[in-house]
Amino acid sequence: MSDERWLDEDAGPIVPAYLLTRGRTVPASEAIDLIAVIITAGGLTPPMGLGPEHLIIMQKCTKPTRLVDVAAELNLPIGVVRVLVGDLHAQQLVQVEHPPPAPDKRVLLEVISGLKAL
Repeated sequence: MSDERWLDEDAGPIVPAYLLTRGRTVPASEAIDLIAVIITAGGLTPPMGLGPEHLIIMQKCTKPTRLVDVAAELNLPIGVVRVLVGDLHAQQLVQVEHPPPAPDKRVLLEVISGLKAL
């Protein structure tokens, strides 16, 4: 296999996304919803040993940011970002605010009926 496939002349070596998570597909702490809000906990003085992607996530999440927005800004697959945020959450470096539960089906049907009545 040629090394040309893993090299971009402008950016340098290209790292496959699965290497960023060391092949892991499940977050270290808990399942994180796509619309969960992530915010950096405490200051921006991270412990040693974090990867550059972890540091970028911490910098981007100084203000509450949805997980999908973090993935879009990093241009990484959502599964990879879930694992990286899970690492930070397990180390208590970020807080994860879960979205409220979906409303009851009955309530949604009543809303639809009310909208149709308009």
